[in-house]
Amino acid sequence: MKPRNALALTVVAVGLTGVVLYARRADAGAENLPPCELASLLIQRASVHQARAEFLLNASKIVNDPSCNPTACLAIARSRRDDAIALAQDQFDLRVELCGDLGHEPYDPQIAPSEFSTTIDNTYFPLAPGTTLVYERQTPDGLEHDEFNILGETATIGGFTVRTIHDVVTIDGEPHEDTIDWFAQRANGDVWYFGEIAKNFEDGLLDNLNGSWRTGKNGAKPGILMLATPHIGDVYRQEFSPTVAEDIAEVIAFEQTVTVPAGTFRHCLETEESTPISPNDVTFKFYAPGIGTVLEVDEGTGERVELVEIRH
Repeated sequence: MKPRNALALTVVAVGLTGVVLYARRADAGAENLPPCELASLLIQRASVHQARAEFLLNASKIVNDPSCNPTACLAIARSRRDDAIALAQDQFDLRVELCGDLGHEPYDPQIAPSEFSTTIDNTYFPLAPGTTLVYERQTPDGLEHDEFNILGETATIGGFTVRTIHDVVTIDGEPHEDTIDWFAQRANGDVWYFGEIAKNFEDGLLDNLNGSWRTGKNGAKPGILMLATPHIGDVYRQEFSPTVAEDIAEVIAFEQTVTVPAGTFRHCLETEESTPISPNDVTFKFYAPGIGTVLEVDEGTGERVELVEIRH
């Protein structure tokens, strides 16, 4: 399914029931799309409009920049616009595919704060306060060093009491990412992810907060970071904030053996993790019992993020 025709939206208030969205397209039956597919279509159309708007803004900058050759600069701007529109289509295709795996109804997890605890002892993702997991990998820009600090602090996010994690990434000693994450464990043992504040740095300076989200803000909802009883073929949302945080995981293997600088770990769970925001980015993650993540492998490049040290 690849809807491409113009989309018109009518927003109608209906008493106390809120707002109803009607999508009208030339193709017959499009107004009957299930909620998951309809939301995917609306995001795709919004992304296309955004790409076209950014092209116009770039064109206005070219007009006011005498140092820029109009023909060459407009060609670059058009190329970026076309790339963005193509990406929007790829994102749409993947979101629709995921609707088949995750369900066609709206994503609305039925959970209550009373079901959760900040004691997180899930076999594959335990979060014991005072523990720091240290990861490293070689990148084209230098050595990436990541310290995942499990704090004793808790917070309240969207009415849920959650455990706070401070994750700090440097490249050759310079700040790259500084993130606060929030998790809690449901009574059945599932670990849920409630949001993050992501500070992204460039040239040693804070550049943006891209990727930040938290439950209850701008329609964001929590997802499952790790199941209590995973089975091969399980597919689940790890986070949900459309166009900001849409990570998906699929359980693909058990009983994997992984060797990294921190040691050899057996009986590992392997997942395939991806996001429709970046359709070509796929990572294989390995979770060791009693430890958590010990290895990440990028499907495209083969780059490895390895556990190098566990501090208590």
